[in-house]
Amino acid sequence: MDFAGMIQTWIRVVTGPSEETFAREQGSPNATLQTALIWTVLAAVVTAVLGFMQSLLFASSAQGVMGLIEQMDLPPESAAMIDQMMAGGLFAGMSGVGAFLGIIISPIIFLVVVGIVHLIATVLGGKGDFGRYAYLSAAIGAPISIVNAFLGFIPVVGGCVVALLSIYSLILNYFAIKVAYSLTSGRAIVVILIPLIIVLGVALCIGFVAAAAIAGMNG
Repeated sequence: MDFAGMIQTWIRVVTGPSEETFAREQGSPNATLQTALIWTVLAAVVTAVLGFMQSLLFASSAQGVMGLIEQMDLPPESAAMIDQMMAGGLFAGMSGVGAFLGIIISPIIFLVVVGIVHLIATVLGGKGDFGRYAYLSAAIGAPISIVNAFLGFIPVVGGCVVALLSIYSLILNYFAIKVAYSLTSGRAIVVILIPLIIVLGVALCIGFVAAAAIAGMNG
């Protein structure tokens, strides 16, 4: 794998939010589904390693918190449960399993999301290649997910920057969709908004169901 070329591509895409940038990149001989999946898995591995490192740091710092918990007047069962969860071995082990599962699930989620976008864009009259759009999408998602993982080491400020990068990634995806499927600006925006609305609707439904279930248990 040409890592230098990969990094240069990522930098060009992430720092060049324009139709010209994405039109040039989709004409690359590397603009294939295979490249997209390789980049997605690579990003998943890096983020998994960084996430595991963060969990170890958290487990280490949590040892100091355990002293404060011991001074609290908690029921023995609750104190024992918190003590077990704060134990480094258990927390690190759970994080390691989560990191491994993330490496497996990430390319699956990527294919599902790209497939949904491809379907919506096609229904709206777009004419584009699934593999080339997947390549553009991975060129956006892979580097941003890695940067987000590094930002996870920075409390508060890192989370704010992650939120800003999420909005910025939508702008980049707008250009990628518009170029990849030769859509008008309005239709490209619709392709971006439809999945967001669906996710928001599902989240609200889950929230209402959970709230109703909790209210029923308290009642």
